[in-house]
Amino acid sequence: MPNARPHIPRILLAFDFDRTLASDSINAICAAYGVDRSDWERDYEEPLGSHWDEIVRRGQALINMGHARDNPLSNAMFDEAADHIELFPGVMDMPDRLRSAVDAIADGIDLDFVVLSSGYDELISRTPVAQAFDRILASGFEGGDDGVMSCVKRVVGHPAKALYLEALGKGADVDGQNGPERAADYVGPDDMYVPFDQMIYLGDGLSDLQAFEFLHRVGGLTIAVAAGGSFDPGDITAPQRVDAAPPPD
Repeated sequence: MPNARPHIPRILLAFDFDRTLASDSINAICAAYGVDRSDWERDYEEPLGSHWDEIVRRGQALINMGHARDNPLSNAMFDEAADHIELFPGVMDMPDRLRSAVDAIADGIDLDFVVLSSGYDELISRTPVAQAFDRILASGFEGGDDGVMSCVKRVVGHPAKALYLEALGKGADVDGQNGPERAADYVGPDDMYVPFDQMIYLGDGLSDLQAFEFLHRVGGLTIAVAAGGSFDPGDITAPQRVDAAPPPD
């Protein structure tokens, strides 16, 4: 009996960044300023109050810290902060190792490696991960001609990660002003960029629960990286439970 399912020889692996591939981004920016994370939270984040989007609030608190210290958050500061990012062992050669492993099993299967993060593109893209991965989808700032950041202009929030995964599988645009606005459009099995059950998402905590849930429901593989030796997201629904939770090494 012929197989009615289309053959799409592609696997997509999407990764959160902070504590999944590397150390914490906010800690790295604070270190570039010579400020303890707890002091930044007390002096710049907490005074902003509540009812903020978390990613926008953090970005504004970073901007405020830069102005207060007469050293605005800028491309130069992101260059310095990138030096404080520590990639987990094996991250840089992982794509080549996995591609070699897949090639040993079957010819002609493409592997796409994507960073899908609520963190800031201006920092992530300055780390070596940018050379090892195929694309980075992350939150971002608005910067002027002088390289100084004025505000957060793009937010990849926690629920949005599920939309990005859906759009990536369907091959929908994720780079437009309102991307991924066409994620819910119907795409037939023959026209998928990568079938959902050939997608893998790896994250480390609460910010990844919606992504875990979406991919679990559509047949993909979910992996929680247990940085620090354990993965404890608290109360979760059954679809948010992951398929595996290994340590990052």
